[in-house]
Amino acid sequence: MKIELKLSGADDAHIIKNLWPLYQHETSEFELLKPNSHGVFGVEDSVKTLSEHGPGPWWADSEALFPYLILVDGAPAGFNLIAGKPRLWKGAHGDFCVEEFFVLHAYRGLEVAERAATLGFQAHRGLWEVFTWPNNPRAIAFWRRVIGGYTSMKHTQGEIDYPTGRRISFHFDS
Repeated sequence: MKIELKLSGADDAHIIKNLWPLYQHETSEFELLKPNSHGVFGVEDSVKTLSEHGPGPWWADSEALFPYLILVDGAPAGFNLIAGKPRLWKGAHGDFCVEEFFVLHAYRGLEVAERAATLGFQAHRGLWEVFTWPNNPRAIAFWRRVIGGYTSMKHTQGEIDYPTGRRISFHFDS
């Protein structure tokens, strides 16, 4: 099985945009995010279709936003959206942050997510912050295992008040 992290551009941005609603549905369990009256997550009622909605400005700033597709044997398996320092939240203490990370259920348990996360860390050297919801024990265990293995347990973990709410945070140097 060949696992790749491919920087997405205008030609394949639609793939991440197509996967975005699946990610929002999955994370709605932790953010209590509900769809609008048209069934679209995370937006006002004026947005009626998925084609009008997407994961924000990821293709507008190639110096600080890195929208990666996760590919398995060339097929889309998820995404790893990494932000650089100019685009990090105001209280950030790192150079990079995994803003959004998603792997389709069909590829879970196959080390696809682990490899995709590690490839992202390797592609951007510096200080990292990774966040997840305190009520998502599976994600906490995943990041603890992956970051712990990647850094030989040379990372810190804590809780912070992130702009969108309380989060578990991991800090490390890649």
